[in-house]
Amino acid sequence: MSQRFQDSDSDQKKLNQNVRPISECERKRERLYDVTTDVVHVPVLTCEGLWRIYQSRAEDVVAPGGELIANPIERNRAINAAYAKLWLDDPRFQWAGLAAFASKTVGCGLLHARDSIDKIQKEYEASQKIRQPYTLSDLVDPNKVAQHARYERELEAADDDNPFWSINARLPGSSRSLTQEGLLYVYEKMALGNTTLFLDIYPLHLFYAQRGLNEFEECLKKRESIYGHPKFPVQWPVDQQELGFGVDYDDILLGFEALDSGHLAKSVRHLANHEQRNILQPIMYDDWKLDWLLFANHFYYVTRISPLPDIAQPIELTLASQCKRIDDDRTVTFDSSPLADLSDIDQRMAFVLRAARQFDELLRGSSRGLLEQSIRDIAAGQGVR
Repeated sequence: MSQRFQDSDSDQKKLNQNVRPISECERKRERLYDVTTDVVHVPVLTCEGLWRIYQSRAEDVVAPGGELIANPIERNRAINAAYAKLWLDDPRFQWAGLAAFASKTVGCGLLHARDSIDKIQKEYEASQKIRQPYTLSDLVDPNKVAQHARYERELEAADDDNPFWSINARLPGSSRSLTQEGLLYVYEKMALGNTTLFLDIYPLHLFYAQRGLNEFEECLKKRESIYGHPKFPVQWPVDQQELGFGVDYDDILLGFEALDSGHLAKSVRHLANHEQRNILQPIMYDDWKLDWLLFANHFYYVTRISPLPDIAQPIELTLASQCKRIDDDRTVTFDSSPLADLSDIDQRMAFVLRAARQFDELLRGSSRGLLEQSIRDIAAGQGVR
């Protein structure tokens, strides 16, 4: 079992047994069935109690002190590091190692979206300055002339830095352009998926690492019951109707059974299927607006027929700590067809499983050292820059 997470008294306690000697338990005189008697309150370690412990450890990563990390990029770095540390602690957690790279890629997408939104805004604000009305007296005022020249230089620099300069339409009264609205929508959806998946799957790994497969199987069906407790609220960023908390989908147990028996690639397939079908599909890819934006991005990237081809980003996974693509077998691409659809679960699973196979092959070969160093970099909070 893992040693990294043995930082709680409960880690050493036995399931369904009292957590302290009866002699140390609280005694009270209570009236039961019309008889006054001594009652000993004995705390027992239950499945629900364990799930609360491991769920709270996941929450400590993304919501230290009970407050969700407001900046999705900073939150993503914490998630990336947590996944990476899982794999470093126990390389059997191959899904977590792959997830460190996949989540890092999400962070790169968040960074691109945020930077693009900022560049559009900077160009817009510069253009508003240059459009200020000038009087005849301004034309002979050296200070006004110098100011206007400075505004022109600022606008030119902002235009050069903004790849979206020609598609910056705004609806009347809107504080953001339509392009910014689209980027922000993708940004928020990616952050939501990243956080929700982590809160679902990270506690599963902690439970298995600390308690083993037998107790994991015994307790799995009881996980969802901890949601809604008035004294111990659970951080869950989506509505229960959209995605219920802690549902014991078949692929979860199948994944950890495969892991426990040493079939790591099979374990990754099951957990990836759970990740994509049960978590990300309902909260991200069933959203028609997000699907349209992702499809348009891929179409324009593949066809290069956009008037501004550099704005579209490739859909790919780079098995390295950096955002920039590496032109070797550590980069796995989605699909070269312009009609490929990332929201289609079968097409997306083919991409995910191809990345999983590549990760497994590289771990078995001479590139393992490169992958391990990249995961160490991610664990140290590097990579998304």
